[in-house]
Parts: sequence; C-alpha cells; structure tokens
Amino acid sequence: MSKIIHAISGPRNISTAVMYSFAQRPGCAVFDEPMYGKFLQTNGLNHPGRDETQSKWPTDLADIADAVQKLATKNDEVYLKNMAHHMVNEPWDWAEQSAFIFWIRHPRKVVQSFAKVIPDVTSEDIGLVQQWQQWQEIQHFPGAKIIIDSDEMLADPAATLPRICAALGLPWHAEMLSWPAGSKSYDGPWAKHWYTNVHESTGFGPPKALPEALTPELEKVVEAALPAYLSLFTNRFKI
Repeated sequence: MSKIIHAISGPRNISTAVMYSFAQRPGCAVFDEPMYGKFLQTNGLNHPGRDETQSKWPTDLADIADAVQKLATKNDEVYLKNMAHHMVNEPWDWAEQSAFIFWIRHPRKVVQSFAKVIPDVTSEDIGLVQQWQQWQEIQHFPGAKIIIDSDEMLADPAATLPRICAALGLPWHAEMLSWPAGSKSYDGPWAKHWYTNVHESTGFGPPKALPEALTPELEKVVEAALPAYLSLFTNRFKI
C-alpha cells in the first residue's frame, strides 16, 4: 500500500522547497496544493493565477480524492503539499489514513514575505490559526503526525531531514537534499506568480533571521497569529 504524507503548511514557509525535496525520493509522487482550485472557487478570491488554477486544477473534493488515489496506485509514496487555509470547513475523511506533517514558521517572517505579493494580508491568509485548529482535530487519526519548525530543519537539513523521515515512518534518501533548478512538471499553475525564488534554488538555504518590526498594520497580523504559532511550536517534534 502506498504511503501518503499529507503536509499542512502556511504560505511562504519553504513548503515548495520541501515538496521539491520529497519529489527526489525514489518512488515518490507529489501533488502541489490539491485543494487550491476548490478554495478559489469557494471563496471567490482574486489571487494571482486564479483563472488558470481553476481551469487546470480540480475544484471538486471527490475529484481531488480520486486524483490522490490514482497517484497512490502508481507510486510507493505520495506527498501532498497543502495549505491550512485551503482546508477550512472541508471534510478530512479522504485524508484520514495519511501521515501528517505540519510545517510552521514565525508569523513575522511569513507576513513579511506574503505581503510582497498580496499587500492586504490578514491572519487568515497565513494559516497558523487554522493549523493549530487542524492539529487538534486530527489527533484521533491513526497515522504518524508531527509538527516541524521550518527554521529548525533549515539549520542542518542533512541531520534533521533523516529524523523527520524516521518520525513519519519513511526511509531516508540523501537525494532529498538537492533538486534541479527551474520550473517543475508538478508545479501548480500559479507557480509563475509565487515560485521565482525557489526555481533558482537547488537545495535548502540557511534559515533567515527574524526581521525587525513591520508596519503597524502588518504587526497586527503577526500579533493575531502569534498565539497559534507558539502553541504549535510548543508541540513541535524537536529535531
């Protein structure tokens, strides 16, 4: 039976780089933000690449679950790169048998990066509050489940990624430490709007320092998300 790893992240949290990393594992398929098309259809948000995403990505939950199962029948592993805010008010039964990894990052770093693309950022946009709610909701699921602080992983990927794999019940593959530069066939249709930096990368970079205080409006977003981040951080898998 194929192993499905369901990653839950917020935006601007190295989630694409991690997806590229998992794509290097032998026998592992990846699915870039499977819920994004449905999220845009449900919420009517005018995100960059909205029309193309809705035309090329599934917008019905049954189609999403079917696409995941098709990947699972053809591959030993499937890594789902999902955004927490895409999963709000959605059923999770289709993902119940997955292993779960929640990627978190300090909200000031997330807000600083996100605001460069969508200036009117809100705490709902960055996913930490939703991640904390969802972490609590999946505790009865049977698979492995861990929280990872992205910056702690980035401090030494060669040492931390093997521990993360072991916690998920996966063998370690050193191929995860690098990937080819450029766009990928499995990128979502929105990649040209969001993935410029990661397309220039061939591996994980060092963690970034916590930025100085942002504008008062953006700091309000940071403050709203900080309690959820601290709750997640307290429950993280220490690597």
